[in-house]
Amino acid sequence: MNKPKVARKPRRSRELRTASILLAARKIFERDGYEKAKMSDIAADIGVVEGTVFHYFPSKRALVLRLVEQFYENITGGVRDGLAAIEGTRNRLYFIVRFHLGVVSENAAFCGVILRESRELDEEMTLNIRHLNRQYTQSLVDVIQGGISRGELREDTSAVMVRNALYGGIEHALWASLSAGEPLDVEADADQLTRLLFQGIRREQTALEAQEVSKLVRQLNKLVN
Repeated sequence: MNKPKVARKPRRSRELRTASILLAARKIFERDGYEKAKMSDIAADIGVVEGTVFHYFPSKRALVLRLVEQFYENITGGVRDGLAAIEGTRNRLYFIVRFHLGVVSENAAFCGVILRESRELDEEMTLNIRHLNRQYTQSLVDVIQGGISRGELREDTSAVMVRNALYGGIEHALWASLSAGEPLDVEADADQLTRLLFQGIRREQTALEAQEVSKLVRQLNKLVN
């Protein structure tokens, strides 16, 4: 006679506990920053003793790294899944711009933590964060290289330069937004950035479009300054 299957409660309980710790940790890191955040505050937030948090995460460093990994796993999967249903280089470029602006707008506090701490943490952790960021931004590089191969973009277009311009510009916009305490205008910014980038690298460009690019560059400078 077959024995009835027993539900794996311990494993499920561990998953729930891990999730609750990560949720509390993100809130504390956003509020206090990495250096000032205390494991005891994270434990208090979910009503457990500090030793419980250390049982799941041996150090604050391990905890923040897992948070960053989780964050990048979600957004990297999200941008790749979204691109799968979109055709055309301009449409795909717009999706990436809009997606990333949405990410930093909806997660402004945590993105601020990542940007600040990735410059101040130990070298190994900084390299880990850079690796995760490169994986995430690779989708843009692939879109640009695909557009070049299909003849939609200029052959001399540097995918790396486009990546740096896009994500660097949005990073500046995020800092300006955080400093001013005002949200990003996601729709308007996505439209301007897409037009600026695409018109600057498309294969054929009229004199009128070149003037429009110059105008958009000036608008972008106002946006990031």
